[in-house]
Amino acid sequence: MRMVSVLLASYNGEKYIRDQLESILNQTLSDLSVVISDDCSTDGTPAVIREYEERYPGRIRSLRNRERSGSAQDNFFRLLSSVSDEYVMLCDQDDVWIQDKAEVSLREMKRLEAQWGTEIPLLVHGDLSVTDGEGRILHESMAKYQKIAVHDNRFSHYLVENNITGNTAMVNRAFLRLLAEIPEECAMHDWWLGLLASCFGRISYLARPLVLYRQHGKNQVGSKSSKEQYAERIRNQDAVRENYRKMFVQAQQFLKLYGNKMSPEKRETLKQFIALPGKNRAEKIYIIWKYKLMKSTPIRTLGQMFSI
Repeated sequence: MRMVSVLLASYNGEKYIRDQLESILNQTLSDLSVVISDDCSTDGTPAVIREYEERYPGRIRSLRNRERSGSAQDNFFRLLSSVSDEYVMLCDQDDVWIQDKAEVSLREMKRLEAQWGTEIPLLVHGDLSVTDGEGRILHESMAKYQKIAVHDNRFSHYLVENNITGNTAMVNRAFLRLLAEIPEECAMHDWWLGLLASCFGRISYLARPLVLYRQHGKNQVGSKSSKEQYAERIRNQDAVRENYRKMFVQAQQFLKLYGNKMSPEKRETLKQFIALPGKNRAEKIYIIWKYKLMKSTPIRTLGQMFSI
């Protein structure tokens, strides 16, 4: 067993998965292995995975999945429940890792463990550079481009907004123990990890790009500027309603699975958040303000006050 396991979720990714695997194998930290969960791809992805398994026996292996998980988040949850390693990193199929990504993430994780101990659930994540399909950099910092409040690690913030991009994340073994139970539904796996870390552990953000985040038109979650996000919300109110539905279902699932383990203060915040849809507009605004259920920018918070 190597010190760090990289969990790669794939589905019909033959065009870019080689670049991703090569960027992992060429990391400055060599003490890592790769576990791949292919979600029953119908293109050449399985053949590429078999090729790399044969070339790097003991270092690259894949799960033998007989049926689709159904979504990217469920594929990642399948990976997360299949390992019990000391440190785990999440990986998409179509990006490229900066060469020292694993090394700097592990160094920061070790610093956190020295400060908080190895029995505290810990999560390290970082910034990304957004590229086009050919790898040309479009935006040096996705955090700045999207105006993400990456240092706001309050549980109340994670209830309404996700700060963590999963393909930059590393968690420790204590964190994996929190994942003994998997939600029936959540907005996204990395958002769920953020909720867990903000409620029960500690989060550290590395303010530098760790990944070249490739935008090629088929990404499940893409990178859009704040203005583009606002315009899209105005155009597509059905998508806005669906996002809020997922957000509240996610919160309900969190209360169901972890309510008896939470501090009284955080449990009360969670319950007040879940009750928001049943309140009148004035009550909604008051609860959002009182429990600091704030998004990254004032305009996003204002939009939330009148959208829920």
